[in-house]
Amino acid sequence: MPSVMTFADALSASEGGKRHLLLGNGFSIAIFPDRFRYGSLLEQADFSSSPKARQAFTALGTTDFEVVIKALRDAVTLLPIYSSDEALATTMRQHADVLKDLLVRAIAGRHPERPSDVGETPYKACRTFLAHFVGESRDERSAGGKDLRGYIYTVNYDLLLYWTLLHDQVIQWNAADPLASVLEQTEALQHDDGFRAPDADPNAPYVTWDAEGAADGQNIHFLHGALHLYDDGPDLQKKCWERSGGIPLVDQLRAALAEDKFPLFVSEGDSGGKLLRIRHSGYLQRSLKSFAGVCRSPGASLFIFGHSLAPNDEHVLRQIEKGKTKTVYVSLYGDPASDANRTIVARAARLALARPERNPLEVQYFSAESAAVWA
Repeated sequence: MPSVMTFADALSASEGGKRHLLLGNGFSIAIFPDRFRYGSLLEQADFSSSPKARQAFTALGTTDFEVVIKALRDAVTLLPIYSSDEALATTMRQHADVLKDLLVRAIAGRHPERPSDVGETPYKACRTFLAHFVGESRDERSAGGKDLRGYIYTVNYDLLLYWTLLHDQVIQWNAADPLASVLEQTEALQHDDGFRAPDADPNAPYVTWDAEGAADGQNIHFLHGALHLYDDGPDLQKKCWERSGGIPLVDQLRAALAEDKFPLFVSEGDSGGKLLRIRHSGYLQRSLKSFAGVCRSPGASLFIFGHSLAPNDEHVLRQIEKGKTKTVYVSLYGDPASDANRTIVARAARLALARPERNPLEVQYFSAESAAVWA
């Protein structure tokens, strides 16, 4: 097994260049393990209208929605070879679509109700973690240096990253004397997700993605969409708490789901299906292109936190293989010799092997616990 450094050591080793961050589901599991593990989502989903779709999870021995979706679509592809039963193929296609809808509903149902559910101490810790990538202290131009602020990419659908970026003040609570509690300003984070007030309606209860100008400053990318992003004809809208008159985002999401309006959400079961979905969305395509761009930057380093490097995200991992980034730091949670971590290490090693000799890649590993993302 490779050596595993601390997060602090990884930061020291990467000092002097831009750092970019790729977040996986482990980012959310780290603070809400009972909410964001796939098993929990399966328990939350309502299969009353399609019980056979639920049985598919048992038959495949998995709790992963994406695995079952992929299996159903693979079965539809193979079925014509063995049978002419088009009705059965239609049912399987419908069940694959049902699972996508159930996954969205389950995530919204298990999602923390309010930003306050996270807590002040976790927000402060997470902002400290994110500041190593997009904090204002990374902009050293005033001291004659460079702007070393990087980009953040996430494959998660939830609101935790969004909430954290907006939570720029934390309350130092004084239990003995509540009136003595104070607001503490945290380090400013550069975060631009590319959404702006729509030109046609500046007071709209939402903002829209600025497809023409977003590339100028956008540094936050939801690679697989998110629960607060919605396609609406020619526009991609982002639901906002402050613009809606104070309606909490989760309440807005549930109201939209009740009207059968679903967010921009990539839940296809395999990498090929995800890539096809991405190519049909200007926002998702631009975000993946942005990730490919930072991977081509030889002077920057990429940190991967909470991602299993699983095959269903090959379309993301291939950008690293094709890139020029010299060093990738991959988080490992728990025992480095565990089966899960061995799988991660094996895939990470292949990232380096796929690189041509002229653009070698060094893979380093750091302890996920040492990053204290949510303290």
